[in-house]
Amino acid sequence: MKSVTLTIDNRTVTAAPGTTILEAARQYGITIPTLCFQEKLESHGSCWMCIVELKGRNRFVPACSTSITGSMEIETDNAQLREMRRKTLERLLEQHSGDCEPPCRDACPAGCSVPAYLGAIGKGNDRKAVTIIHETIPLPATLGRICPAPCEDVCRRHGVDDAVSICALKRFAADRDHESPTPFVPAQEPASGTKVAIIGAGPAGLSAAYYLLRKGHGVTIFDSRERPGGMLYYGIPRFRLPAEDLDADIAPIMVMGGDFVPGTSFGTDITADDLRRKGFDAIFLAAGAWQASRLGIEGEDLPGVLTGIGFLRKIAENTTLNPGRRIVVIGGGNTAVDAARTARRLGAEQVTLLYRRTRDDMPANAQEILEAEAEGITLELMAAPARITEADGALHIRVRRMTAGEPDESGRRRPVPVEGADFTLTADTVITAIGQQVDPAIAQTCNLRMTDRGTIETDQSTCRTSAEGVFAGGDCVSGADIAVTAVAQGRRAALAIDRHLKGEPDIKRRRPFNSTYGPAGTAPKALAERAKPLQRAPMHELAGKERLTTFREVASGLTEEQARAEATRCLRCGCSTKNDCTLRSLASQHGIDSTAYLNAGSDNAYIVRTEHVRYEREKCVDCGICIRTIEEAPDRQVDPSILIDNCPTGALS
Repeated sequence: MKSVTLTIDNRTVTAAPGTTILEAARQYGITIPTLCFQEKLESHGSCWMCIVELKGRNRFVPACSTSITGSMEIETDNAQLREMRRKTLERLLEQHSGDCEPPCRDACPAGCSVPAYLGAIGKGNDRKAVTIIHETIPLPATLGRICPAPCEDVCRRHGVDDAVSICALKRFAADRDHESPTPFVPAQEPASGTKVAIIGAGPAGLSAAYYLLRKGHGVTIFDSRERPGGMLYYGIPRFRLPAEDLDADIAPIMVMGGDFVPGTSFGTDITADDLRRKGFDAIFLAAGAWQASRLGIEGEDLPGVLTGIGFLRKIAENTTLNPGRRIVVIGGGNTAVDAARTARRLGAEQVTLLYRRTRDDMPANAQEILEAEAEGITLELMAAPARITEADGALHIRVRRMTAGEPDESGRRRPVPVEGADFTLTADTVITAIGQQVDPAIAQTCNLRMTDRGTIETDQSTCRTSAEGVFAGGDCVSGADIAVTAVAQGRRAALAIDRHLKGEPDIKRRRPFNSTYGPAGTAPKALAERAKPLQRAPMHELAGKERLTTFREVASGLTEEQARAEATRCLRCGCSTKNDCTLRSLASQHGIDSTAYLNAGSDNAYIVRTEHVRYEREKCVDCGICIRTIEEAPDRQVDPSILIDNCPTGALS
């Protein structure tokens, strides 16, 4: 039989008569996107994702069902085709809803696979849980204690009862591992012979060290302090994060061969040129935000006025301090609250936290604010210091009462003074904690480009700076931020540095399309109705009087019985087929905006289960593959696994 000759994308191809355009293109490695096509089926769908243009005829036809003819000139990809396919996808996505990624994982800056490790804990496999956690978070006992848990804010159980105790379960798995005879240490790739210098032993530096060591590279961490941990050790009180738990998290880095050099300041004790001469092949800057922001008012340099980070660092270094009976702390973030709670433990009887906005605007962890109030700390809100004076052996803070004005660049209403409403607070010590910055000398040492915010300019995907072989992450890039963000940047940098050391090109990772039911509490009623209400496991805490006489850890964690039960509260709401979903892949390729489809189609949400198949109606886009498969099967009998494998949207699982 004579072959048919035609042109596809300016290539001359030949195929047997009766061959479809799609089949002919595939024979020559030419990809045409499809969704409802299934090559083992004789009948075809009509989604039109596989549309192609017949040049010279001004016609667009589906490649899956159009047979080739001689002299056809076909174009499979151009701006008009991409726009038509995009419109097709938008139409299909209007019918589709569900969570591709579980909201908890999507909200975690590190992308931790929460449902996976919760499932392992629920089944009693704590080592597996720790292994899963360590893929993205190398400091689980630490973050399990101090993370503000953005993952819990979006938990789907908010539509049922309370969020799963995700952080407490991370802590549980890590603590169990640290108590075991053989704590988890990851496998390492063969030694690469290359060396990386890391500046800063905080969460970003430690994270980068951990993942670089796993890749087989040599790592030396330089830090100006005497102990590793950075702000985790010197900025967070022991009653929130005991030193032994932080040390246990850091231990695997040392076991894998990481070298820690204390008391070494970058720019003075050692420079980038020094490191290059010593044979380091790359540098990762992970300096913390150690410079306290100034109030900009009269009297802030008086004796008895301390910075929050300086105050906490002295406590961490076991410096004896007696701040007095009356303390005023200025600020509303975690450092301010930590300083206030620490002052109470040092014997202060009256501690006032002064903040110029509302309680809802306070950036401190909501739980820590509650803890502070439980410990007798007074919140003086909508109040800002105007000046500090010294008289009669005390500090006097002139305070302006504030009211909410117009929204500022952050979207919050700007506080403005109320005329004639000033008042005075008296204190033995004033602690200022309104923000922290990175010392710009760190970047100047390497002649790096800076942002308008005074942070190091980097490529967000690779953490590369403007200097060859120099990478940066953590607070020196993001500004003062939560530890899990620094951990995520450290891991991202490690992966980029690994490619750099191997001479491989950078990978610009594009965020995939992520279908979602929307914010917490907005999921379909059917989703909430499927869940059985279960009380969130409470953690035992020291009583008020007991906690104020000691720096012992306030929260003691979950018991084994509590942890197993709590882990089973997870709804496992992410899609099990998200990594093999044709619809998601096509939406990602065509740059579809995920936010345009929040909660789409949720009115159709219901699930049907049989012995072998789970059908989620809200994920179905009526492509017809499953129906056509059954209709063409002998006696209409089909192995359920075939239907599941053929489903392009995860509606069947």
